Amino acid sequence: MIARTKKKIIKKYEEEESRQTQTLWDNEVEANLFVARILAVSSIVALVFVALALFGFFPTNKNRLIGVMLQAAVLALIGAGVSYYFKGQKKWLKFFLLLIYIGIFTRAETVIGHGVYLLVIFPIALSVRYYSQTITIGVSVLTLLAALIADYLCICKGMGIIDYNYVKMIPGTIVDVADSSASTADLSASIDIHATWLNFLWRSYVPRYILTSMASIICGIIARKGREAIFSQQAETKKAERISTELTLASSIQANMLPNIFPAFPDRKDFDIYATMTPAKEVGGDFYDFFMVDEDHLAIVIADVSGKGIPAAMFMVIAKTLIKDHAQLGLSPSKIFTRVNDLLCEGNEVGLFVTAWMGIIDLKSGKMSYANAGHNPPVIKKNGIVSYLHCKPGFVLAGLEGYQYKEYELDLQMGDKIFLYTDGVTEATNAAGELYGEDRLMNCILGIDPHMPCASVLHMIRQDVDTFVGDSEQFDDLTMLAFDYSPKDINATLERTFDAVDDKLHEVLAFAEQALEEHEADMKATMAITVALEEMFVNICHYAYPEKPGKVTVGMSFHHDKIYIYLVDNGIPFNPLENDDPDIGAKLEDRQIGGLGIYMVKKSMDSCRYERKGTQNRFIMSRRIKG
Repeated sequence: MIARTKKKIIKKYEEEESRQTQTLWDNEVEANLFVARILAVSSIVALVFVALALFGFFPTNKNRLIGVMLQAAVLALIGAGVSYYFKGQKKWLKFFLLLIYIGIFTRAETVIGHGVYLLVIFPIALSVRYYSQTITIGVSVLTLLAALIADYLCICKGMGIIDYNYVKMIPGTIVDVADSSASTADLSASIDIHATWLNFLWRSYVPRYILTSMASIICGIIARKGREAIFSQQAETKKAERISTELTLASSIQANMLPNIFPAFPDRKDFDIYATMTPAKEVGGDFYDFFMVDEDHLAIVIADVSGKGIPAAMFMVIAKTLIKDHAQLGLSPSKIFTRVNDLLCEGNEVGLFVTAWMGIIDLKSGKMSYANAGHNPPVIKKNGIVSYLHCKPGFVLAGLEGYQYKEYELDLQMGDKIFLYTDGVTEATNAAGELYGEDRLMNCILGIDPHMPCASVLHMIRQDVDTFVGDSEQFDDLTMLAFDYSPKDINATLERTFDAVDDKLHEVLAFAEQALEEHEADMKATMAITVALEEMFVNICHYAYPEKPGKVTVGMSFHHDKIYIYLVDNGIPFNPLENDDPDIGAKLEDRQIGGLGIYMVKKSMDSCRYERKGTQNRFIMSRRIKG
């Protein structure tokens, strides 16, 4: 046991060390390429110096400056070229590049003058990019030594321009200097080399040493902090990835806890039900549920937990589980809410609460008993009249221990429909700050085809909400449930996604023809539907994706003897219905080109509608499959 634990600890340490090594290596590669870019720019600067010297811009020995600057430009180009050739991916590159910079500085030091301290600092500042304190200190020492050597060669060996600030003349010597760029070789008989060198060490090299030491300390600290920063960033990135993974997993768990397989009860032909939930964050507090209490009773629930994120999702799981468990004991909605409320109040220190609506429907008699715990009133469509099922709502769940909920009853008739929702629907807000509201919801439901299946009903309502909201951000979870109490034929939604290219047309038509055959569509309807589908699919291929192919989703749902077909693509905005119908009575030479195919679609189908939602084009059409 101890050995296994030890191995795990060692393995974890080795993995962490490997990650840090990889991070440092990635940074080193980037730093090599960064220094290479600086070298390339430096070569250009050196060539600019050469050009200016040719025009006599500098009061120094022109030939000497041109020679040194050309050497610097060549060195810089060699360093940049080698780094780019190896793409920065060699361990020795950092030493090679920094030594080149020190070499360039050393050579330039002999002609530009001893007061240009920036040249001393530059290689040190570049070394910081490697985030290594050791390299930074090493470059600092080498740069200082290189400066000392360069100045020694300049003063004592006559290999550079003399700085008159440090010259020590031999007593009694009179010198007439016409050229300010004279070297120690030119003045060897007139100056005291030994005294000049000592004078330079004290008056120039010592201040430069102090300056370089200060710069080295600062750059060393920056290098260390940079190293710590990249490890900190790596840790934060790892933490963010872990949180993202956990949220994705939580979202998946939450989604799988809700009924999401449709048709939910394929063996039941006496009702239709469908529900959706779209969280505002990765996980949300809304939930819906529906389940058979026994063979004749169906329970439907919708609820909204206060708050968002993980806490609300955890509270949602508890509330949903308690409600379902108590319902399966055969309790009425009011008693279920009363007991669940008391249980949720226990230990609810964070102060979360749940608004909920629950109904239990006797599928034989149509009698529905329901209770409301502070939730939005459902919309009911009864005898063709749409209204809100208002009742006096009780207090929220988990809000007041000991609260007794009231129960209400409603007699449903065949054809009646119930729509449940959370406030994410009615409180959806557009860019102008307007709420979608209860009136818009009622008008939307009122305008929906009464024979449309529940899945299509929710799809239409969601489209209407999305169109109203536009590009505004979704701030609240959006949850809906539709229930239709009426006998159903085979009712299912079929959907497939195809490449939006003409070559896929035969697959689209085969998909539609198979579904039409299974639902016993007659020959006339099949012909009209497939012709219309062909026209719309080809239109999307050519007009929605004019530059490169995309995807198009084709969906079909059947209700009684009617088919609803929708095509969704992510192409450019394209409304095939916006153009006027062609004048088919006009002479052939007077007719405008195009538009006849869409005209045939509109004439052969019972209804056609286009919507643009975000980046999607949506075209919906319907037709009877018999006659």
